[in-house]
Amino acid sequence: MYALRLKAPQEFELLDDVPEPVPGPGQLTVRLTAAALCGSDLPKWRSTADPRSGRVGFPIHECVGRVADPGDTGLRAGQRVLAMPVEECGLAEIYLADRAATHPIAIAHLTDAQATLIQPLATVLHATAKLGDVDGCHVAVLGLGPIGLLTAFVLSRRGAIVTGVDPVARHHDLLAAFGITRHLQDTASAWPASKHTATPVDICVEAVGHQQHTLRDAISITRHDGTILALGVPDDPDYSIPYAQFLRRNLTLRASITPPWQQVFAPAETYLHNHLDILATLLGDRAYPAIGVNRAFRAYANPAPDRLKVVIIADHRWAPQGGCP
Repeated sequence: MYALRLKAPQEFELLDDVPEPVPGPGQLTVRLTAAALCGSDLPKWRSTADPRSGRVGFPIHECVGRVADPGDTGLRAGQRVLAMPVEECGLAEIYLADRAATHPIAIAHLTDAQATLIQPLATVLHATAKLGDVDGCHVAVLGLGPIGLLTAFVLSRRGAIVTGVDPVARHHDLLAAFGITRHLQDTASAWPASKHTATPVDICVEAVGHQQHTLRDAISITRHDGTILALGVPDDPDYSIPYAQFLRRNLTLRASITPPWQQVFAPAETYLHNHLDILATLLGDRAYPAIGVNRAFRAYANPAPDRLKVVIIADHRWAPQGGCP
Protein backbone atom coordinates (compact mmCIF):
# COMPACT_ATOMS: atom_id res chain seq x y z
CA MET A 1 0.00 0.00 0.00
CA TYR A 2 0.97 3.66 -0.20
CA ALA A 3 1.84 5.64 2.91
CA LEU A 4 3.60 8.79 4.02
CA ARG A 5 6.59 9.02 6.35
CA LEU A 6 8.14 12.07 7.98
CA LYS A 7 11.76 11.54 6.95
CA ALA A 8 13.02 14.89 8.28
CA PRO A 9 11.51 17.94 10.00
CA GLN A 10 8.79 19.38 7.73
CA GLU A 11 9.47 16.84 4.99
CA PHE A 12 7.31 13.85 4.10
CA GLU A 13 8.17 11.13 1.64
CA LEU A 14 5.70 8.91 -0.18
CA LEU A 15 6.26 5.15 0.09
CA ASP A 16 4.63 2.67 -2.26
CA ASP A 17 5.55 -0.72 -0.81
CA VAL A 18 4.38 -0.62 2.80
CA PRO A 19 2.76 -3.81 4.14
CA GLU A 20 -0.86 -3.44 5.19
CA PRO A 21 -1.34 -3.48 8.98
CA VAL A 22 -3.07 -6.49 10.54
CA PRO A 23 -5.65 -5.84 13.27
CA GLY A 24 -5.13 -7.38 16.68
CA PRO A 25 -7.79 -7.95 19.35
CA GLY A 26 -10.23 -5.04 19.49
CA GLN A 27 -8.71 -3.43 16.39
CA LEU A 28 -9.65 -2.81 12.77
CA THR A 29 -8.03 -1.37 9.69
CA VAL A 30 -9.43 1.65 7.86
CA ARG A 31 -8.97 2.86 4.29
CA LEU A 32 -8.36 6.60 4.69
CA THR A 33 -10.63 9.00 2.79
CA ALA A 34 -10.11 12.31 4.65
CA ALA A 35 -7.86 13.64 7.39
CA ALA A 36 -7.90 17.06 9.05
CA LEU A 37 -4.86 18.75 10.53
CA CYS A 38 -4.84 19.75 14.20
CA GLY A 39 -2.66 22.33 15.90
CA SER A 40 -1.12 19.55 18.00
CA ASP A 41 0.17 17.93 14.79
CA LEU A 42 2.41 20.88 13.95
CA PRO A 43 5.13 20.47 16.63
CA LYS A 44 5.48 16.82 15.59
CA TRP A 45 5.86 17.90 11.94
CA ARG A 46 8.41 20.58 12.77
CA SER A 47 10.67 18.25 14.76
CA THR A 48 11.65 14.60 14.76
CA ALA A 49 12.13 14.56 18.55
CA ASP A 50 8.93 12.59 19.19
CA PRO A 51 9.87 8.89 19.58
CA ARG A 52 7.13 8.01 17.09
CA SER A 53 8.66 10.25 14.44
CA GLY A 54 9.65 8.28 11.37
CA ARG A 55 6.86 5.75 11.80
CA VAL A 56 4.74 5.27 8.72
CA GLY A 57 1.69 7.55 8.83
CA PHE A 58 2.78 9.76 11.74
CA PRO A 59 1.55 12.39 12.78
CA ILE A 60 -2.18 12.72 12.24
CA HIS A 61 -5.25 11.64 14.21
CA GLU A 62 -8.43 13.31 12.88
CA CYS A 63 -9.28 10.67 10.28
CA VAL A 64 -12.33 9.37 8.43
CA GLY A 65 -12.44 6.37 6.16
CA ARG A 66 -14.01 3.03 5.29
CA VAL A 67 -13.49 -0.17 7.23
CA ALA A 68 -11.02 -2.37 5.36
CA ASP A 69 -10.69 -5.27 7.80
CA PRO A 70 -13.12 -5.16 10.75
CA GLY A 71 -11.20 -7.79 12.73
CA ASP A 72 -13.24 -8.88 15.75
CA THR A 73 -14.94 -5.48 16.27
CA GLY A 74 -18.35 -6.33 14.85
CA LEU A 75 -18.15 -3.54 12.28
CA ARG A 76 -18.66 -4.19 8.57
CA ALA A 77 -16.16 -3.98 5.76
CA GLY A 78 -16.89 -0.82 3.79
CA GLN A 79 -18.66 0.89 6.71
CA ARG A 80 -17.85 4.62 6.97
CA VAL A 81 -16.21 5.51 10.26
CA LEU A 82 -14.40 8.22 12.12
CA ALA A 83 -11.44 6.27 13.45
CA MET A 84 -8.51 7.70 15.37
CA PRO A 85 -5.36 5.85 14.25
CA VAL A 86 -3.15 3.98 16.67
CA GLU A 87 -0.16 6.15 17.69
CA GLU A 88 -1.50 8.96 15.44
CA CYS A 89 -0.23 7.08 12.36
CA GLY A 90 -3.09 7.87 9.99
CA LEU A 91 -1.28 9.10 6.86
CA ALA A 92 -1.51 5.82 5.03
CA GLU A 93 -3.75 4.26 2.44
CA ILE A 94 -4.87 1.80 5.15
CA TYR A 95 -4.23 2.43 8.84
CA LEU A 96 -4.78 0.65 12.14
CA ALA A 97 -7.37 1.83 14.70
CA ASP A 98 -8.74 0.69 18.05
CA ARG A 99 -12.47 0.01 18.23
CA ALA A 100 -12.63 2.16 21.39
CA ALA A 101 -11.60 5.20 19.31
CA THR A 102 -13.81 4.42 16.31
CA HIS A 103 -17.28 5.78 15.59
CA PRO A 104 -19.58 4.54 12.81
CA ILE A 105 -20.89 7.65 11.05
CA ALA A 106 -24.68 7.62 11.09
CA ILE A 107 -25.56 10.78 9.14
CA ALA A 108 -25.15 9.96 5.47
CA HIS A 109 -25.11 13.49 4.06
CA LEU A 110 -22.04 14.55 6.04
CA THR A 111 -19.11 14.65 3.66
CA ASP A 112 -15.94 12.89 4.71
CA ALA A 113 -14.25 16.27 5.26
CA GLN A 114 -17.16 17.49 7.41
CA ALA A 115 -17.12 14.26 9.43
CA THR A 116 -13.53 14.94 10.52
CA LEU A 117 -15.00 17.71 12.72
CA ILE A 118 -16.70 15.13 14.96
CA GLN A 119 -13.51 14.38 16.87
CA PRO A 120 -12.48 17.97 17.81
CA LEU A 121 -16.11 18.84 18.50
CA ALA A 122 -16.39 15.85 20.84
CA THR A 123 -13.32 17.13 22.68
CA VAL A 124 -14.87 20.59 23.05
CA LEU A 125 -18.31 19.36 24.14
CA HIS A 126 -16.75 17.15 26.81
CA ALA A 127 -14.50 19.96 28.07
CA THR A 128 -17.14 22.69 28.19
CA ALA A 129 -19.59 20.42 30.01
CA LYS A 130 -17.19 20.61 32.98
CA LEU A 131 -17.97 24.32 33.32
CA GLY A 132 -21.58 23.80 34.32
CA ASP A 133 -24.06 26.64 33.86
CA VAL A 134 -22.44 29.48 31.89
CA ASP A 135 -25.53 31.53 31.14
CA GLY A 136 -24.63 35.20 31.48
CA CYS A 137 -20.96 34.48 32.22
CA HIS A 138 -18.26 36.59 30.62
CA VAL A 139 -15.85 34.25 28.85
CA ALA A 140 -12.54 34.96 27.15
CA VAL A 141 -11.27 32.42 24.63
CA LEU A 142 -7.53 32.72 24.05
CA GLY A 143 -6.73 31.40 20.59
CA LEU A 144 -9.25 31.47 17.74
CA GLY A 145 -8.11 28.46 15.81
CA PRO A 146 -10.64 25.66 15.20
CA ILE A 147 -10.71 24.51 18.85
CA GLY A 148 -11.09 28.07 20.13
CA LEU A 149 -13.86 28.85 17.65
CA LEU A 150 -15.70 25.61 18.45
CA THR A 151 -15.45 26.43 22.15
CA ALA A 152 -16.77 29.94 21.59
CA PHE A 153 -19.66 28.57 19.54
CA VAL A 154 -20.68 25.98 22.14
CA LEU A 155 -20.44 28.36 25.09
CA SER A 156 -22.24 31.21 23.34
CA ARG A 157 -25.12 28.84 22.51
CA ARG A 158 -25.33 28.12 26.22
CA GLY A 159 -25.72 31.82 27.03
CA ALA A 160 -22.13 32.94 27.64
CA ILE A 161 -20.88 36.36 26.50
CA VAL A 162 -17.70 35.56 24.61
CA THR A 163 -14.64 37.67 23.88
CA GLY A 164 -12.09 36.19 21.50
CA VAL A 165 -8.36 36.92 21.73
CA ASP A 166 -6.04 36.14 18.83
CA PRO A 167 -3.28 38.02 16.98
CA VAL A 168 -4.80 36.91 13.66
CA ALA A 169 -7.42 39.30 12.25
CA ARG A 170 -10.31 36.89 11.86
CA HIS A 171 -13.17 38.22 9.73
CA HIS A 172 -15.99 39.89 11.66
CA ASP A 173 -18.69 37.75 10.04
CA LEU A 174 -16.85 34.58 11.03
CA LEU A 175 -16.46 35.71 14.63
CA ALA A 176 -20.10 36.74 14.87
CA ALA A 177 -21.25 33.40 13.44
CA PHE A 178 -19.31 31.59 16.16
CA GLY A 179 -20.84 33.73 18.92
CA ILE A 180 -17.91 36.05 19.60
CA THR A 181 -19.22 39.50 20.49
CA ARG A 182 -15.85 41.19 20.99
CA HIS A 183 -12.42 40.52 19.49
CA LEU A 184 -9.08 41.60 20.89
CA GLN A 185 -6.61 41.28 18.03
CA ASP A 186 -3.55 40.81 20.18
CA THR A 187 -2.22 38.44 22.79
CA ALA A 188 -3.93 38.20 26.15
CA SER A 189 -1.02 40.06 27.74
CA ALA A 190 -2.51 43.23 26.23
CA TRP A 191 -5.72 42.69 28.22
CA PRO A 192 -4.78 44.54 31.44
CA ALA A 193 -3.64 47.53 29.36
CA SER A 194 -7.07 47.71 27.72
CA LYS A 195 -9.21 48.27 30.78
CA HIS A 196 -11.65 50.44 28.84
CA THR A 197 -12.52 47.47 26.62
CA ALA A 198 -11.55 44.45 28.68
CA THR A 199 -12.37 43.66 32.32
CA PRO A 200 -11.67 40.46 34.26
CA VAL A 201 -13.73 37.53 33.03
CA ASP A 202 -15.60 34.78 34.83
CA ILE A 203 -14.10 32.03 32.68
CA CYS A 204 -10.97 32.03 30.56
CA VAL A 205 -10.38 29.26 28.01
CA GLU A 206 -6.74 28.69 27.07
CA ALA A 207 -6.96 27.18 23.58
CA VAL A 208 -3.46 27.95 22.32
CA GLY A 209 -1.05 25.57 24.04
CA HIS A 210 2.53 24.76 22.99
CA GLN A 211 4.01 27.51 25.19
CA GLN A 212 3.50 28.86 28.71
CA HIS A 213 2.66 32.53 28.25
CA THR A 214 -1.05 32.21 27.53
CA LEU A 215 -1.75 30.20 30.68
CA ARG A 216 -0.09 32.97 32.68
CA ASP A 217 -2.18 35.48 30.75
CA ALA A 218 -5.31 33.50 31.60
CA ILE A 219 -4.51 33.81 35.30
CA SER A 220 -4.02 37.56 34.97
CA ILE A 221 -7.38 38.26 33.29
CA THR A 222 -9.66 35.93 35.29
CA ARG A 223 -11.61 37.45 38.15
CA HIS A 224 -11.62 36.36 41.79
CA ASP A 225 -13.27 32.93 42.14
CA GLY A 226 -13.15 32.52 38.36
CA THR A 227 -12.30 29.43 36.31
CA ILE A 228 -9.62 28.68 33.73
CA LEU A 229 -10.28 25.87 31.25
CA ALA A 230 -7.03 24.49 29.84
CA LEU A 231 -7.47 23.04 26.35
CA GLY A 232 -4.11 23.88 24.78
CA VAL A 233 -1.75 20.91 24.41
CA PRO A 234 1.59 21.53 26.19
CA ASP A 235 4.99 20.93 24.63
CA ASP A 236 6.76 21.27 28.00
CA PRO A 237 6.12 18.73 30.77
CA ASP A 238 6.31 21.43 33.46
CA TYR A 239 4.86 24.95 33.52
CA SER A 240 5.88 27.95 35.58
CA ILE A 241 2.85 30.02 36.61
CA PRO A 242 2.25 33.04 38.91
CA TYR A 243 1.09 30.82 41.73
CA ALA A 244 0.61 33.58 44.32
CA GLN A 245 -1.76 35.40 41.98
CA PHE A 246 -3.57 32.16 41.20
CA LEU A 247 -3.95 31.37 44.91
CA ARG A 248 -5.05 34.82 46.08
CA ARG A 249 -7.72 35.00 43.41
CA ASN A 250 -9.16 31.63 44.48
CA LEU A 251 -9.05 30.46 40.89
CA THR A 252 -10.07 27.04 39.63
CA LEU A 253 -8.05 25.37 36.89
CA ARG A 254 -9.88 22.70 34.88
CA ALA A 255 -8.03 20.65 32.28
CA SER A 256 -9.54 18.53 29.54
CA ILE A 257 -7.87 16.74 26.67
CA THR A 258 -8.99 13.12 26.09
CA PRO A 259 -12.68 12.39 26.62
CA PRO A 260 -14.31 8.94 26.85
CA TRP A 261 -14.67 8.70 23.08
CA GLN A 262 -17.48 6.16 22.94
CA GLN A 263 -19.65 8.42 25.10
CA VAL A 264 -19.05 11.62 23.17
CA PHE A 265 -18.72 10.74 19.48
CA ALA A 266 -22.46 10.22 18.83
CA PRO A 267 -23.58 13.45 20.60
CA ALA A 268 -20.87 15.33 18.72
CA GLU A 269 -22.09 13.97 15.38
CA THR A 270 -25.64 15.07 16.22
CA TYR A 271 -24.43 18.50 17.33
CA LEU A 272 -22.44 18.89 14.11
CA HIS A 273 -25.50 17.93 12.06
CA ASN A 274 -27.71 20.42 13.91
CA HIS A 275 -25.27 23.31 13.36
CA LEU A 276 -23.63 22.22 10.12
CA ASP A 277 -24.36 25.49 8.31
CA ILE A 278 -21.97 27.32 10.64
CA LEU A 279 -19.54 24.65 11.82
CA ALA A 280 -18.73 23.50 8.28
CA THR A 281 -17.32 26.96 7.55
CA LEU A 282 -14.27 25.89 9.57
CA LEU A 283 -13.26 23.81 6.58
CA GLY A 284 -13.33 26.55 3.96
CA ASP A 285 -11.89 25.30 0.69
CA ARG A 286 -8.54 24.14 2.08
CA ALA A 287 -8.44 20.59 0.76
CA TYR A 288 -5.26 18.92 -0.49
CA PRO A 289 -4.69 15.53 -2.12
CA ALA A 290 -2.69 13.08 -0.07
CA ILE A 291 0.40 13.59 -2.23
CA GLY A 292 0.24 17.31 -1.32
CA VAL A 293 0.56 16.75 2.43
CA ASN A 294 3.73 18.85 2.72
CA ARG A 295 1.87 21.83 1.25
CA ALA A 296 -1.07 21.16 3.56
CA PHE A 297 1.13 21.28 6.66
CA ARG A 298 2.93 24.39 5.45
CA ALA A 299 -0.39 26.15 4.86
CA TYR A 300 -1.73 25.17 8.28
CA ALA A 301 1.45 26.34 9.97
CA ASN A 302 0.96 29.90 8.69
CA PRO A 303 -2.21 31.40 10.22
CA ALA A 304 -4.26 33.71 8.04
CA PRO A 305 -7.70 35.33 8.43
CA ASP A 306 -9.26 32.92 5.93
CA ARG A 307 -7.36 29.77 6.96
CA LEU A 308 -8.91 27.48 9.56
CA LYS A 309 -9.09 23.71 9.15
CA VAL A 310 -6.90 22.14 6.47
CA VAL A 311 -8.11 18.81 5.09
CA ILE A 312 -6.23 16.11 3.22
CA ILE A 313 -8.29 14.05 0.78
CA ALA A 314 -7.14 10.51 0.00
CA ASP A 315 -8.36 8.73 -3.13
CA HIS A 316 -7.02 6.81 -6.11
CA ARG A 317 -4.44 9.57 -6.65
CA TRP A 318 -2.37 8.18 -3.76
CA ALA A 319 -0.04 6.71 -6.39
CA PRO A 320 3.30 8.56 -6.56
CA GLN A 321 3.42 11.16 -9.29
CA GLY A 322 6.80 12.84 -9.02
CA GLY A 323 7.19 12.73 -5.25
CA CYS A 324 5.37 14.33 -2.33
CA PRO A 325 5.24 18.12 -2.82
